[in-house]
Amino acid sequence: MKMRKVLLGALVGGIILFGWQAISWTGLGIHDDAYKFSPAQDSIINYLQNNLSGPGQYLIPRTYDGASQAETESFQRKLEGKPWAVITYHDYYENDMLSPVVRGLLISIFTCLLVNIVLYQFGRKKFVPVFYSTVCIGMVSFLFVWYNGHNWFSTPWSVLTGELVDAIVGWSLCGAWLGLWYGRK
Repeated sequence: MKMRKVLLGALVGGIILFGWQAISWTGLGIHDDAYKFSPAQDSIINYLQNNLSGPGQYLIPRTYDGASQAETESFQRKLEGKPWAVITYHDYYENDMLSPVVRGLLISIFTCLLVNIVLYQFGRKKFVPVFYSTVCIGMVSFLFVWYNGHNWFSTPWSVLTGELVDAIVGWSLCGAWLGLWYGRK
């Protein structure tokens, strides 16, 4: 019975998390400001394709690999007040939504399974402690992943806002479900 409760809690909670994200990205437009449009996109892509070594994430500008500490410090002083970018470059676009949707659902279920294991191990059985614990875990993930990205790489608030809403609302919905699930006799 114990394992069944954890697994069913994770399955339904994962579907709730995944469902919220689907709605927030598609129907509600919460993430619409996260990715900006450039009318020069064709020339930018062409330039990147001809000047990057392949798929990956690039911090531009930066020193070359193997630069000495002195070279790096000198380079960083010259950068002060100048523009910079973090670019995630892919060399092939594939219009395949099925794989990301399936992986996204599985990630949501597995994430919720981990939360359920923690809740169950700590004997959380009442609505309020389960709800608050679940929301706290969601906020930890936002702070450690997204806000850390803001801290170190200045991820814009136009990106963070949608992720913060997803963390609060998605994990609150999941926490409400789990609180009801674990609270029932």
